[in-house]
Amino acid sequence: QSLIRARDVARRSDRLKSAFLANMSHEIRTPLNAIVGFSTLLADTEDARERREYAGIVEQNSALLLQLISDILDLSKIEAGTMEFSYGEVNAGALCTEIVESMRLRNPQGVTLSLAEGLSECHFLGDRARITQVLTNFITNAQKFTEQGHIRLGYAVREDDTVRFYVEDTGIGIEAERQEEIFNRFIKLDSFKQGTGLGLSISRTIAEKLGGILHIDSSYTDGCRMVLTLPLVYAE
Repeated sequence: QSLIRARDVARRSDRLKSAFLANMSHEIRTPLNAIVGFSTLLADTEDARERREYAGIVEQNSALLLQLISDILDLSKIEAGTMEFSYGEVNAGALCTEIVESMRLRNPQGVTLSLAEGLSECHFLGDRARITQVLTNFITNAQKFTEQGHIRLGYAVREDDTVRFYVEDTGIGIEAERQEEIFNRFIKLDSFKQGTGLGLSISRTIAEKLGGILHIDSSYTDGCRMVLTLPLVYAE
Protein backbone atom coordinates (compact mmCIF):
# COMPACT_ATOMS: atom_id res chain seq x y z
CA GLN A 1 0.00 0.00 0.00
CA SER A 2 2.88 2.35 0.80
CA LEU A 3 4.50 1.70 -2.58
CA ILE A 4 1.19 2.23 -4.37
CA ARG A 5 0.69 5.57 -2.62
CA ALA A 6 4.26 6.61 -3.47
CA ARG A 7 3.67 5.61 -7.11
CA ASP A 8 0.44 7.62 -7.29
CA VAL A 9 2.12 10.66 -5.76
CA ALA A 10 4.98 10.38 -8.24
CA ARG A 11 2.58 10.10 -11.18
CA ARG A 12 0.58 13.09 -9.98
CA SER A 13 3.76 15.12 -9.49
CA ASP A 14 4.87 14.20 -13.02
CA ARG A 15 1.52 15.31 -14.45
CA LEU A 16 1.71 18.59 -12.55
CA LYS A 17 5.23 19.20 -13.78
CA SER A 18 4.18 18.53 -17.36
CA ALA A 19 1.27 20.94 -16.98
CA PHE A 20 3.62 23.49 -15.45
CA LEU A 21 6.03 23.28 -18.40
CA ALA A 22 3.13 23.60 -20.83
CA ASN A 23 1.83 26.67 -18.98
CA MET A 24 5.23 28.37 -18.71
CA SER A 25 5.06 29.52 -22.31
CA HIS A 26 1.79 31.29 -21.55
CA GLU A 27 2.92 32.63 -18.17
CA ILE A 28 6.11 34.14 -19.59
CA ARG A 29 4.58 35.30 -22.87
CA THR A 30 1.78 37.25 -21.15
CA PRO A 31 3.99 39.79 -19.29
CA LEU A 32 6.43 39.92 -22.21
CA ASN A 33 3.64 40.88 -24.61
CA ALA A 34 2.46 43.56 -22.19
CA ILE A 35 5.98 44.96 -21.79
CA VAL A 36 6.62 45.07 -25.54
CA GLY A 37 3.17 46.41 -26.43
CA PHE A 38 2.93 49.15 -23.81
CA SER A 39 6.57 50.17 -24.32
CA THR A 40 5.67 50.89 -27.95
CA LEU A 41 2.57 52.84 -26.90
CA LEU A 42 4.63 54.71 -24.32
CA ALA A 43 6.99 55.92 -27.02
CA ASP A 44 4.14 57.02 -29.29
CA THR A 45 1.87 58.87 -26.85
CA GLU A 46 2.33 62.44 -25.65
CA ASP A 47 -0.47 62.49 -23.08
CA ALA A 48 1.10 62.60 -19.60
CA ARG A 49 -1.69 60.61 -17.93
CA GLU A 50 -1.50 57.83 -20.51
CA ARG A 51 2.29 57.73 -20.24
CA ARG A 52 2.06 57.22 -16.47
CA GLU A 53 -0.55 54.50 -16.96
CA TYR A 54 1.52 52.67 -19.57
CA ALA A 55 4.70 53.00 -17.51
CA GLY A 56 2.88 51.49 -14.54
CA ILE A 57 1.74 48.51 -16.63
CA VAL A 58 5.27 47.95 -17.94
CA GLU A 59 6.69 48.10 -14.42
CA GLN A 60 4.05 45.72 -13.04
CA ASN A 61 4.63 43.14 -15.76
CA SER A 62 8.41 43.46 -15.48
CA ALA A 63 8.15 42.64 -11.78
CA LEU A 64 5.91 39.66 -12.57
CA LEU A 65 8.34 38.34 -15.18
CA LEU A 66 11.25 38.73 -12.77
CA GLN A 67 9.32 36.78 -10.11
CA LEU A 68 8.54 33.99 -12.57
CA ILE A 69 12.21 33.62 -13.45
CA SER A 70 13.27 33.80 -9.79
CA ASP A 71 10.83 31.01 -8.86
CA ILE A 72 12.14 28.78 -11.63
CA LEU A 73 15.76 29.42 -10.60
CA ASP A 74 14.97 28.78 -6.93
CA LEU A 75 13.26 25.51 -7.85
CA SER A 76 16.31 24.37 -9.79
CA LYS A 77 18.56 25.26 -6.83
CA ILE A 78 16.35 23.27 -4.47
CA GLU A 79 16.44 20.28 -6.82
CA ALA A 80 20.24 20.51 -7.04
CA GLY A 81 20.68 21.15 -3.32
CA THR A 82 22.57 24.38 -4.00
CA MET A 83 20.24 26.98 -2.46
CA GLU A 84 22.49 29.38 -0.53
CA PHE A 85 21.87 30.98 2.85
CA SER A 86 23.71 33.91 4.40
CA TYR A 87 23.26 34.45 8.12
CA GLY A 88 23.54 37.72 9.99
CA GLU A 89 21.70 39.83 12.53
CA VAL A 90 18.08 40.51 11.61
CA ASN A 91 16.10 43.44 13.04
CA ALA A 92 12.54 42.14 12.74
CA GLY A 93 10.89 45.56 13.07
CA ALA A 94 13.08 47.23 10.44
CA LEU A 95 12.68 44.24 8.12
CA CYS A 96 8.87 44.30 8.27
CA THR A 97 8.75 48.09 7.86
CA GLU A 98 10.86 47.90 4.68
CA ILE A 99 8.70 45.12 3.24
CA VAL A 100 5.47 47.04 3.83
CA GLU A 101 6.88 50.22 2.29
CA SER A 102 8.18 48.39 -0.79
CA MET A 103 4.96 46.40 -1.35
CA ARG A 104 2.50 49.24 -0.72
CA LEU A 105 2.68 50.55 -4.30
CA ARG A 106 1.48 47.19 -5.64
CA ASN A 107 -1.56 47.12 -3.38
CA PRO A 108 -5.00 46.86 -5.04
CA GLN A 109 -7.36 49.81 -4.74
CA GLY A 110 -9.64 49.53 -1.75
CA VAL A 111 -7.14 47.46 0.25
CA THR A 112 -4.77 48.84 2.89
CA LEU A 113 -1.38 47.29 3.58
CA SER A 114 -0.04 48.05 7.04
CA LEU A 115 2.30 47.00 9.80
CA ALA A 116 0.75 45.54 12.94
CA GLU A 117 0.77 47.86 15.96
CA GLY A 118 2.62 47.36 19.23
CA LEU A 119 5.48 45.28 17.82
CA SER A 120 8.28 44.61 20.31
CA GLU A 121 12.00 45.00 19.62
CA CYS A 122 13.40 41.77 18.19
CA HIS A 123 16.93 41.00 16.95
CA PHE A 124 18.06 37.50 16.04
CA LEU A 125 20.42 35.56 13.79
CA GLY A 126 18.93 34.61 10.42
CA ASP A 127 19.03 35.06 6.66
CA ARG A 128 17.46 38.45 6.05
CA ALA A 129 17.08 38.02 2.30
CA ARG A 130 15.36 34.63 2.56
CA ILE A 131 12.99 35.79 5.31
CA THR A 132 12.12 38.79 3.13
CA GLN A 133 11.47 36.41 0.22
CA VAL A 134 8.98 34.37 2.25
CA LEU A 135 7.11 37.35 3.72
CA THR A 136 7.00 39.08 0.33
CA ASN A 137 5.46 35.93 -1.13
CA PHE A 138 2.82 35.97 1.62
CA ILE A 139 1.90 39.57 0.81
CA THR A 140 1.91 38.99 -2.95
CA ASN A 141 -0.57 36.13 -2.54
CA ALA A 142 -2.72 38.23 -0.20
CA GLN A 143 -2.80 41.04 -2.79
CA LYS A 144 -4.03 38.60 -5.45
CA PHE A 145 -6.99 37.39 -3.41
CA THR A 146 -8.00 40.45 -1.37
CA GLU A 147 -10.37 42.92 -3.05
CA GLN A 148 -11.31 45.00 -0.01
CA GLY A 149 -10.31 45.43 3.61
CA HIS A 150 -6.74 45.09 4.75
CA ILE A 151 -3.50 43.14 4.61
CA ARG A 152 -1.38 43.27 7.77
CA LEU A 153 2.20 42.17 8.42
CA GLY A 154 3.41 41.58 11.96
CA TYR A 155 5.36 39.35 14.29
CA ALA A 156 5.37 38.21 17.90
CA VAL A 157 8.14 36.89 20.14
CA ARG A 158 6.93 33.73 21.84
CA GLU A 159 7.83 32.09 25.14
CA ASP A 160 9.27 29.01 23.41
CA ASP A 161 12.16 31.13 22.04
CA THR A 162 10.68 31.54 18.58
CA VAL A 163 9.53 34.54 16.57
CA ARG A 164 6.23 34.20 14.71
CA PHE A 165 5.89 36.31 11.56
CA TYR A 166 2.43 36.52 10.02
CA VAL A 167 0.55 38.10 7.13
CA GLU A 168 -3.22 38.26 7.56
CA ASP A 169 -5.79 39.52 5.10
CA THR A 170 -9.53 39.94 4.61
CA GLY A 171 -9.56 38.10 1.30
CA ILE A 172 -11.39 35.02 0.09
CA GLY A 173 -9.53 32.67 2.42
CA ILE A 174 -8.53 29.06 1.73
CA GLU A 175 -10.79 26.05 2.14
CA ALA A 176 -9.73 23.77 5.00
CA GLU A 177 -9.20 20.81 2.68
CA ARG A 178 -6.78 22.81 0.51
CA GLN A 179 -4.73 24.43 3.26
CA GLU A 180 -2.02 21.78 3.08
CA GLU A 181 -2.32 21.13 -0.64
CA ILE A 182 -1.27 24.65 -1.63
CA PHE A 183 2.24 24.01 -0.31
CA ASN A 184 2.78 21.43 -3.04
CA ARG A 185 4.58 22.42 -6.21
CA PHE A 186 2.66 23.81 -9.19
CA ILE A 187 -0.56 24.18 -7.16
CA LYS A 188 -2.58 27.36 -7.75
CA LEU A 189 -5.80 28.32 -5.96
CA ASP A 190 -7.02 30.09 -9.08
CA SER A 191 -5.65 29.00 -12.45
CA PHE A 192 -6.63 32.38 -13.91
CA LYS A 193 -4.29 34.25 -11.54
CA GLN A 194 -0.78 34.84 -12.84
CA GLY A 195 2.08 32.99 -11.17
CA THR A 196 3.90 29.67 -11.21
CA GLY A 197 2.30 27.93 -8.24
CA LEU A 198 5.79 27.53 -6.78
CA GLY A 199 6.00 30.39 -4.29
CA LEU A 200 4.59 28.65 -1.21
CA SER A 201 6.44 25.40 -1.92
CA ILE A 202 9.73 27.32 -2.15
CA SER A 203 8.83 29.33 0.95
CA ARG A 204 8.21 26.18 2.98
CA THR A 205 11.58 24.77 1.89
CA ILE A 206 13.27 28.01 2.96
CA ALA A 207 11.49 27.89 6.34
CA GLU A 208 12.65 24.33 6.92
CA LYS A 209 16.25 25.18 5.95
CA LEU A 210 16.13 28.00 8.51
CA GLY A 211 14.93 25.56 11.17
CA GLY A 212 11.42 26.96 11.14
CA ILE A 213 7.85 26.07 10.23
CA LEU A 214 5.47 27.57 7.66
CA HIS A 215 1.73 27.01 7.93
CA ILE A 216 -1.74 28.51 7.65
CA ASP A 217 -3.44 29.60 10.87
CA SER A 218 -6.74 27.72 10.65
CA SER A 219 -8.15 29.63 13.64
CA TYR A 220 -8.20 32.87 11.62
CA THR A 221 -11.58 33.18 9.88
CA ASP A 222 -11.62 36.71 8.41
CA GLY A 223 -9.63 35.66 5.36
CA CYS A 224 -6.23 34.03 5.50
CA ARG A 225 -3.29 34.23 7.91
CA MET A 226 0.03 32.82 6.73
CA VAL A 227 2.57 32.13 9.48
CA LEU A 228 6.35 31.73 9.46
CA THR A 229 7.80 30.59 12.80
CA LEU A 230 11.58 30.77 13.24
CA PRO A 231 13.86 29.88 16.16
CA LEU A 232 15.32 32.82 18.06
CA VAL A 233 19.06 32.33 17.68
CA TYR A 234 21.20 35.15 19.01
CA ALA A 235 24.60 36.22 17.73
CA GLU A 236 27.45 35.53 20.16
